[in-house]
Amino acid sequence: MSYNHLTIEERSCIYQFLNLGMSIRKIAQALKRSPSTISREIKRNSSKIKVSRGSYTKYFPIKANDKYIDRRKDCHRKSKFSKDVIDYLTVKINEHWSPEQISNRNTNEIHELPSTSTIYRMIHAKKLPKTSMKNLRRKAKFKRPAEKRGKFNDKGRTIKKRPKEIYRRQELGHWEADTVESGRLDHKRKSRCCFVTLAERKSRYYIAILVENRKPESVTPA
Repeated sequence: MSYNHLTIEERSCIYQFLNLGMSIRKIAQALKRSPSTISREIKRNSSKIKVSRGSYTKYFPIKANDKYIDRRKDCHRKSKFSKDVIDYLTVKINEHWSPEQISNRNTNEIHELPSTSTIYRMIHAKKLPKTSMKNLRRKAKFKRPAEKRGKFNDKGRTIKKRPKEIYRRQELGHWEADTVESGRLDHKRKSRCCFVTLAERKSRYYIAILVENRKPESVTPA
């Protein structure tokens, strides 16, 4: 049987289920995946959170998906720069040269040096051995591309018209609902795994309910 990679929808479900305290085996059963797949996903794609007394790991679906995409790119992309260029950049970065200084330097040692932005990306993507952003005098700011979302037409009451006190998160009882659909069909190949998620705004308490599909007759009773 061929292996299909996890989708962003399934990663969102994993995040919700972990918040609910579900075990890896239970999550695997809900998503119709093997426990080893779920365990490997959490270990490889969790993010390290630093706090005053140390650090801990936390799983976030968007960051996990970004890590997966970055690894896919690294597997299929060959560096267009020679070993001499990589070695030169590594030495200069460790000597605390800035990418601007390197790219603007006229040298007979190396031809076709990368641009400033390319050097920053190479450091950030760990393309240069034994270098990191800590080697730079100033850290560059990286902007994540804006997420593209589809447009929809809702004739009902808009979320902007709800009372202002809801935005302050000062009282319990205000819930937000959403649906998360898996990219995989069930064993009968008739419908996709779908969850109704409910989030209480003040306590941030999450509930995820498994439903048959996203049709109103399935979602409304949940």
